[in-house]
Amino acid sequence: MIEQRSVINTPRAIGNYLLEAELGRGATSLVWRGRHRFLREREVAVKILLSQDEESTMRFGREAELTAQLRHPHIVAVYDHGQAGNFLYTIMELVSGGSLRQYMAKHQRLSLKEAFSIFRQIGTALDFAHSQGIVHRDVAPGNVLLESAGGRALLTDFGIARQPQQSHTTTHIIMGTPGFFSPEHAQSATAVTAVSDLYGLGVIFYFMLTGELPWQQQPSHPDYVFGNILPLGARGVDLPPEIDKIFQTLLAIDPKKRYPTAAAATEAIDRALQRAGVLLDRSTPLPEVTAFRAINTASTYQSAGVLESEVEAVLGPDLVREPVERAHARAERLRDPLALAKLLDQWSMQGKFWEFRRQHLGRIINLRSVSSRNVYFYQMHVLLETRTPPNTIEEPDTEETHFKVQREQDRWTMKLPKPHDWSDDPGKTEIIPGSERVLKCERCNGEGQAVCNECKGTRRVLRTVAVNPGQPADMGVHEQTTVSRRKDEAAAADGHQVEMKQTLVPCPTCGGAGALRCELCQGVGRLVQRKVFQWHRTAVEHAAHDDLPNLDEDALRHEVALTQVYNERSKGLKREWSEVQALQPLLAQVNAKTGVDTRVVLAEITVQMIPYTEVEFDHGHHDVVLEENEPAPPSDDRIHRLQLAGFEDKVLIPAGTDVYDNARRLQLFGLIFLAVIVVLYTAYIFIAR
Repeated sequence: MIEQRSVINTPRAIGNYLLEAELGRGATSLVWRGRHRFLREREVAVKILLSQDEESTMRFGREAELTAQLRHPHIVAVYDHGQAGNFLYTIMELVSGGSLRQYMAKHQRLSLKEAFSIFRQIGTALDFAHSQGIVHRDVAPGNVLLESAGGRALLTDFGIARQPQQSHTTTHIIMGTPGFFSPEHAQSATAVTAVSDLYGLGVIFYFMLTGELPWQQQPSHPDYVFGNILPLGARGVDLPPEIDKIFQTLLAIDPKKRYPTAAAATEAIDRALQRAGVLLDRSTPLPEVTAFRAINTASTYQSAGVLESEVEAVLGPDLVREPVERAHARAERLRDPLALAKLLDQWSMQGKFWEFRRQHLGRIINLRSVSSRNVYFYQMHVLLETRTPPNTIEEPDTEETHFKVQREQDRWTMKLPKPHDWSDDPGKTEIIPGSERVLKCERCNGEGQAVCNECKGTRRVLRTVAVNPGQPADMGVHEQTTVSRRKDEAAAADGHQVEMKQTLVPCPTCGGAGALRCELCQGVGRLVQRKVFQWHRTAVEHAAHDDLPNLDEDALRHEVALTQVYNERSKGLKREWSEVQALQPLLAQVNAKTGVDTRVVLAEITVQMIPYTEVEFDHGHHDVVLEENEPAPPSDDRIHRLQLAGFEDKVLIPAGTDVYDNARRLQLFGLIFLAVIVVLYTAYIFIAR
């Protein structure tokens, strides 16, 4: 029976489809279940635009156009688009089961198996859309539909999606579902990228497992502060701790630190669950890797993808994910003997003629093992700051400065000038706020002047002067002394003796005042006492790298380009750095220089990477062409190694590895030797004539 029309006067039929029941409605549209007039088993979803404004009309048409381009099993298909009377409509695939939002309202939480299945399926849909240059921009539970039979999850509602070349997106407007959009959404609609969609998918995954959003407090208008991600255990979900680290990467604030694709995140979750012994029965499996075809491999041939390293395990949430995931993809490609043989064949054909590379190397060697890992190079910059123990100084209170009453600060809580670069700074002397005291000058007892040390306050001192006949009695002391000295000199020259006597004279030091201005307080009678310390900064730089057997890392870094995957700056040494074994000696050197008076005030670790693959092989006798009935020579089963380094897969040949055609090399040397003999003989004959 056809349901009664809603208050909105929608048509009873659109095209060949009768509208049977309303399935849902939004702010600008509603969705009906439609049935074909003649093909009665054909059911569809008919989305009808209610709004007539230009913006809504444009978005409705673009949604149909973009979705029609995306033919994928986990994206709702679009069959038709047009206009019936005043209404624009889109005819789409009918998914009978409702949205994930409705499903979560009923079940509160989903099992790991169920949540991971939905995550994988929607992830494949997003990766496909992104490969077509389309960003969804509203990945939320309301836009994920669940099929009631078969367990299929589908992505829908590309109403605010955009393509990179699109230029009419409104700027400075936040689009998306609150609670599920990324930090870029909060900046502007134009800042949203493919990894912003993956952020929303990560929030959905957390929401499915816990029934709640990942933060203690949901980011909200106008600040949109994205706080720390709460561990699953805080929400009562018991999963391996590594899953929490994966969520740190999925929901990283910096887009560069997120997984570049949903497939990369899915693979990381798979690996974490396998290591923890958690096995899931996939109801909707992803395509498996194509099986290797046979090619000169030993019966014990072994291959592995990128071996896990401490860098990925410890620093994973803060790594730039794109190169790391690209290294994983490279390692998987090189596991295939066919791909490896092709690469080695190309190398053997590209050499200079005098190198004598063994032709068709990839086909004639016998592969034994292939293993890949990322080689990491570390650089650490540290700024050490020394603050000497406080000293007390006293200065005259001549300025009568007003000092703010405050608690005396600790020297290490005081803010000093921020460092500008990684260089030494001689620093200066700093006064500790709150340490000021105004004291009475003890030297002058607050009087501002001190008793003259020479006259002891009597204002007079005894002086010995010469007395000569005829010297006026009222002559001043200074004049007397001067006259006496002259007469003494004259008398001494004539051999006469001079009469000497002592007399009181005004103290020449204090001028007869009996006191002097106190030098300590400069006459004010008060001192200001302060505590001060001196500081300086020392820049320290250290470098290290992984130490792998059979590999010269120092030579490697000059052969192949390094790719930066980590750069973190901190006000101190971060705890997780000590969990990376290669960094431990560097940190120990820094810690040896720290103590009560010296601390790390700024530290930065940069990690660069080179993807590296080691291939072990033997020659067997694949490169020997035998005549009929000729017995095969002994197999050369000595193990050789060659190395493939960098994303460009540069082939490195360690010493002792036999990949050159020595027979051709001997032939050439023989020909050169013969030519030299001929030339010398010809020259000898010519000279002899």
